[in-house]
Amino acid sequence: MSKQANRDDPEKAFLDAVKEINIENAAQTEPFYSLKEILALKNMTELRQLGKVLQVKYYSKLPKAELIPAIAETLKQSDTLRNCLYTLNEIEWEFFQKAAAKKHLQTDKVYIDSYHIPQKMGLLQCFYHKDKLWFIVPKELRATFRIISETDFLEDKRFRDLLNRFAIAAVSLYGVISQDDFVELFNSHNERQTNIDEMFPLLLNNVYSDVGYCFWDEYIVDDSFEQDEFAGVKRLLSERSGKPRYNPKREDFLKYSDWEYYEVTPQLITIKQHLSKLIDDPDVVEEILDEIHNLSAAEARTQNFFDLLDSAGVVFDNMEQAGAMMQLIVDVRNNTRLWTNYGYTPNELSSREKSNLRLLPSVQTKYNQKVGRNDPCPCGSGRKYKKCCGR
Repeated sequence: MSKQANRDDPEKAFLDAVKEINIENAAQTEPFYSLKEILALKNMTELRQLGKVLQVKYYSKLPKAELIPAIAETLKQSDTLRNCLYTLNEIEWEFFQKAAAKKHLQTDKVYIDSYHIPQKMGLLQCFYHKDKLWFIVPKELRATFRIISETDFLEDKRFRDLLNRFAIAAVSLYGVISQDDFVELFNSHNERQTNIDEMFPLLLNNVYSDVGYCFWDEYIVDDSFEQDEFAGVKRLLSERSGKPRYNPKREDFLKYSDWEYYEVTPQLITIKQHLSKLIDDPDVVEEILDEIHNLSAAEARTQNFFDLLDSAGVVFDNMEQAGAMMQLIVDVRNNTRLWTNYGYTPNELSSREKSNLRLLPSVQTKYNQKVGRNDPCPCGSGRKYKKCCGR
């Protein structure tokens, strides 16, 4: 098919691009079905990494001819396979089940994220043969998987995945949550109950996989707090002391189990419409919108927002336009969920009348006139313009 034909069929062009990426990660040979043959496709570095993860004895000293059967024998054991499958995320797990249900699975409509990690673990292998992509779970692992599927494994896997999703959602929405509060939160939304003794070791396995959260003291925290040796945790707990925890409905709460998710508020929609009049590229508008939300969630200074707009080439003809944009930014910030508010927005906390938190001020007529560097900042902070938004 010609390049012009591909341009006329964007979906076909997209699938072709996905296929090319998959081919790069496939064994370009006739498919193998045995575990030893599939492991033999890996180099020694990959095999030793796998041997280390599986705790194979003498993995660093064995030659390839001996390391392969040692890994194969370990990997096909029921307990080992269970533990490996527990670590798969939702996308990887769904694809593994599809591949394990057949001798081989042929499909070009698959993202590399669906199988890249399982392939590194030896759980399946992608082949490119006769212009087709083949996905094969080794026959020994398919046999073991059938056996463990007849036990409580599938139910246990669903529970572990749900527990992990709740942990991600809690950390994404709150930044920090105590283990006691997390257990209470989980139990309030689910029929199957848990406790700290059960929850802690299950989530700890995910921490080893860089899932995005970790444990500190008695808390589950965003792993970004590791950067300052968890000093930020103490500051956050102090800032939100006495504030209630935002507790949405189960389906709304679990949306936050996607690390990229945030609530698209009417205020964000309004500022997007405004930006679309100033920027021609809709993709750039979306990127700026994401950054505006991220800056709001981080409670960044006002100048950071204008630096962002400046980097995108947004130019204001006069102070009135700048003032109008600032008011839109203030509206977004007042309706953004904050870790310091335990998931509430400033507006929501204000309406509950349970916090002394002051809303960011409205910006009106003062932006219609030129502001001197030593004049009071029109944002209402009480500081001089040069020490505030004019920095």
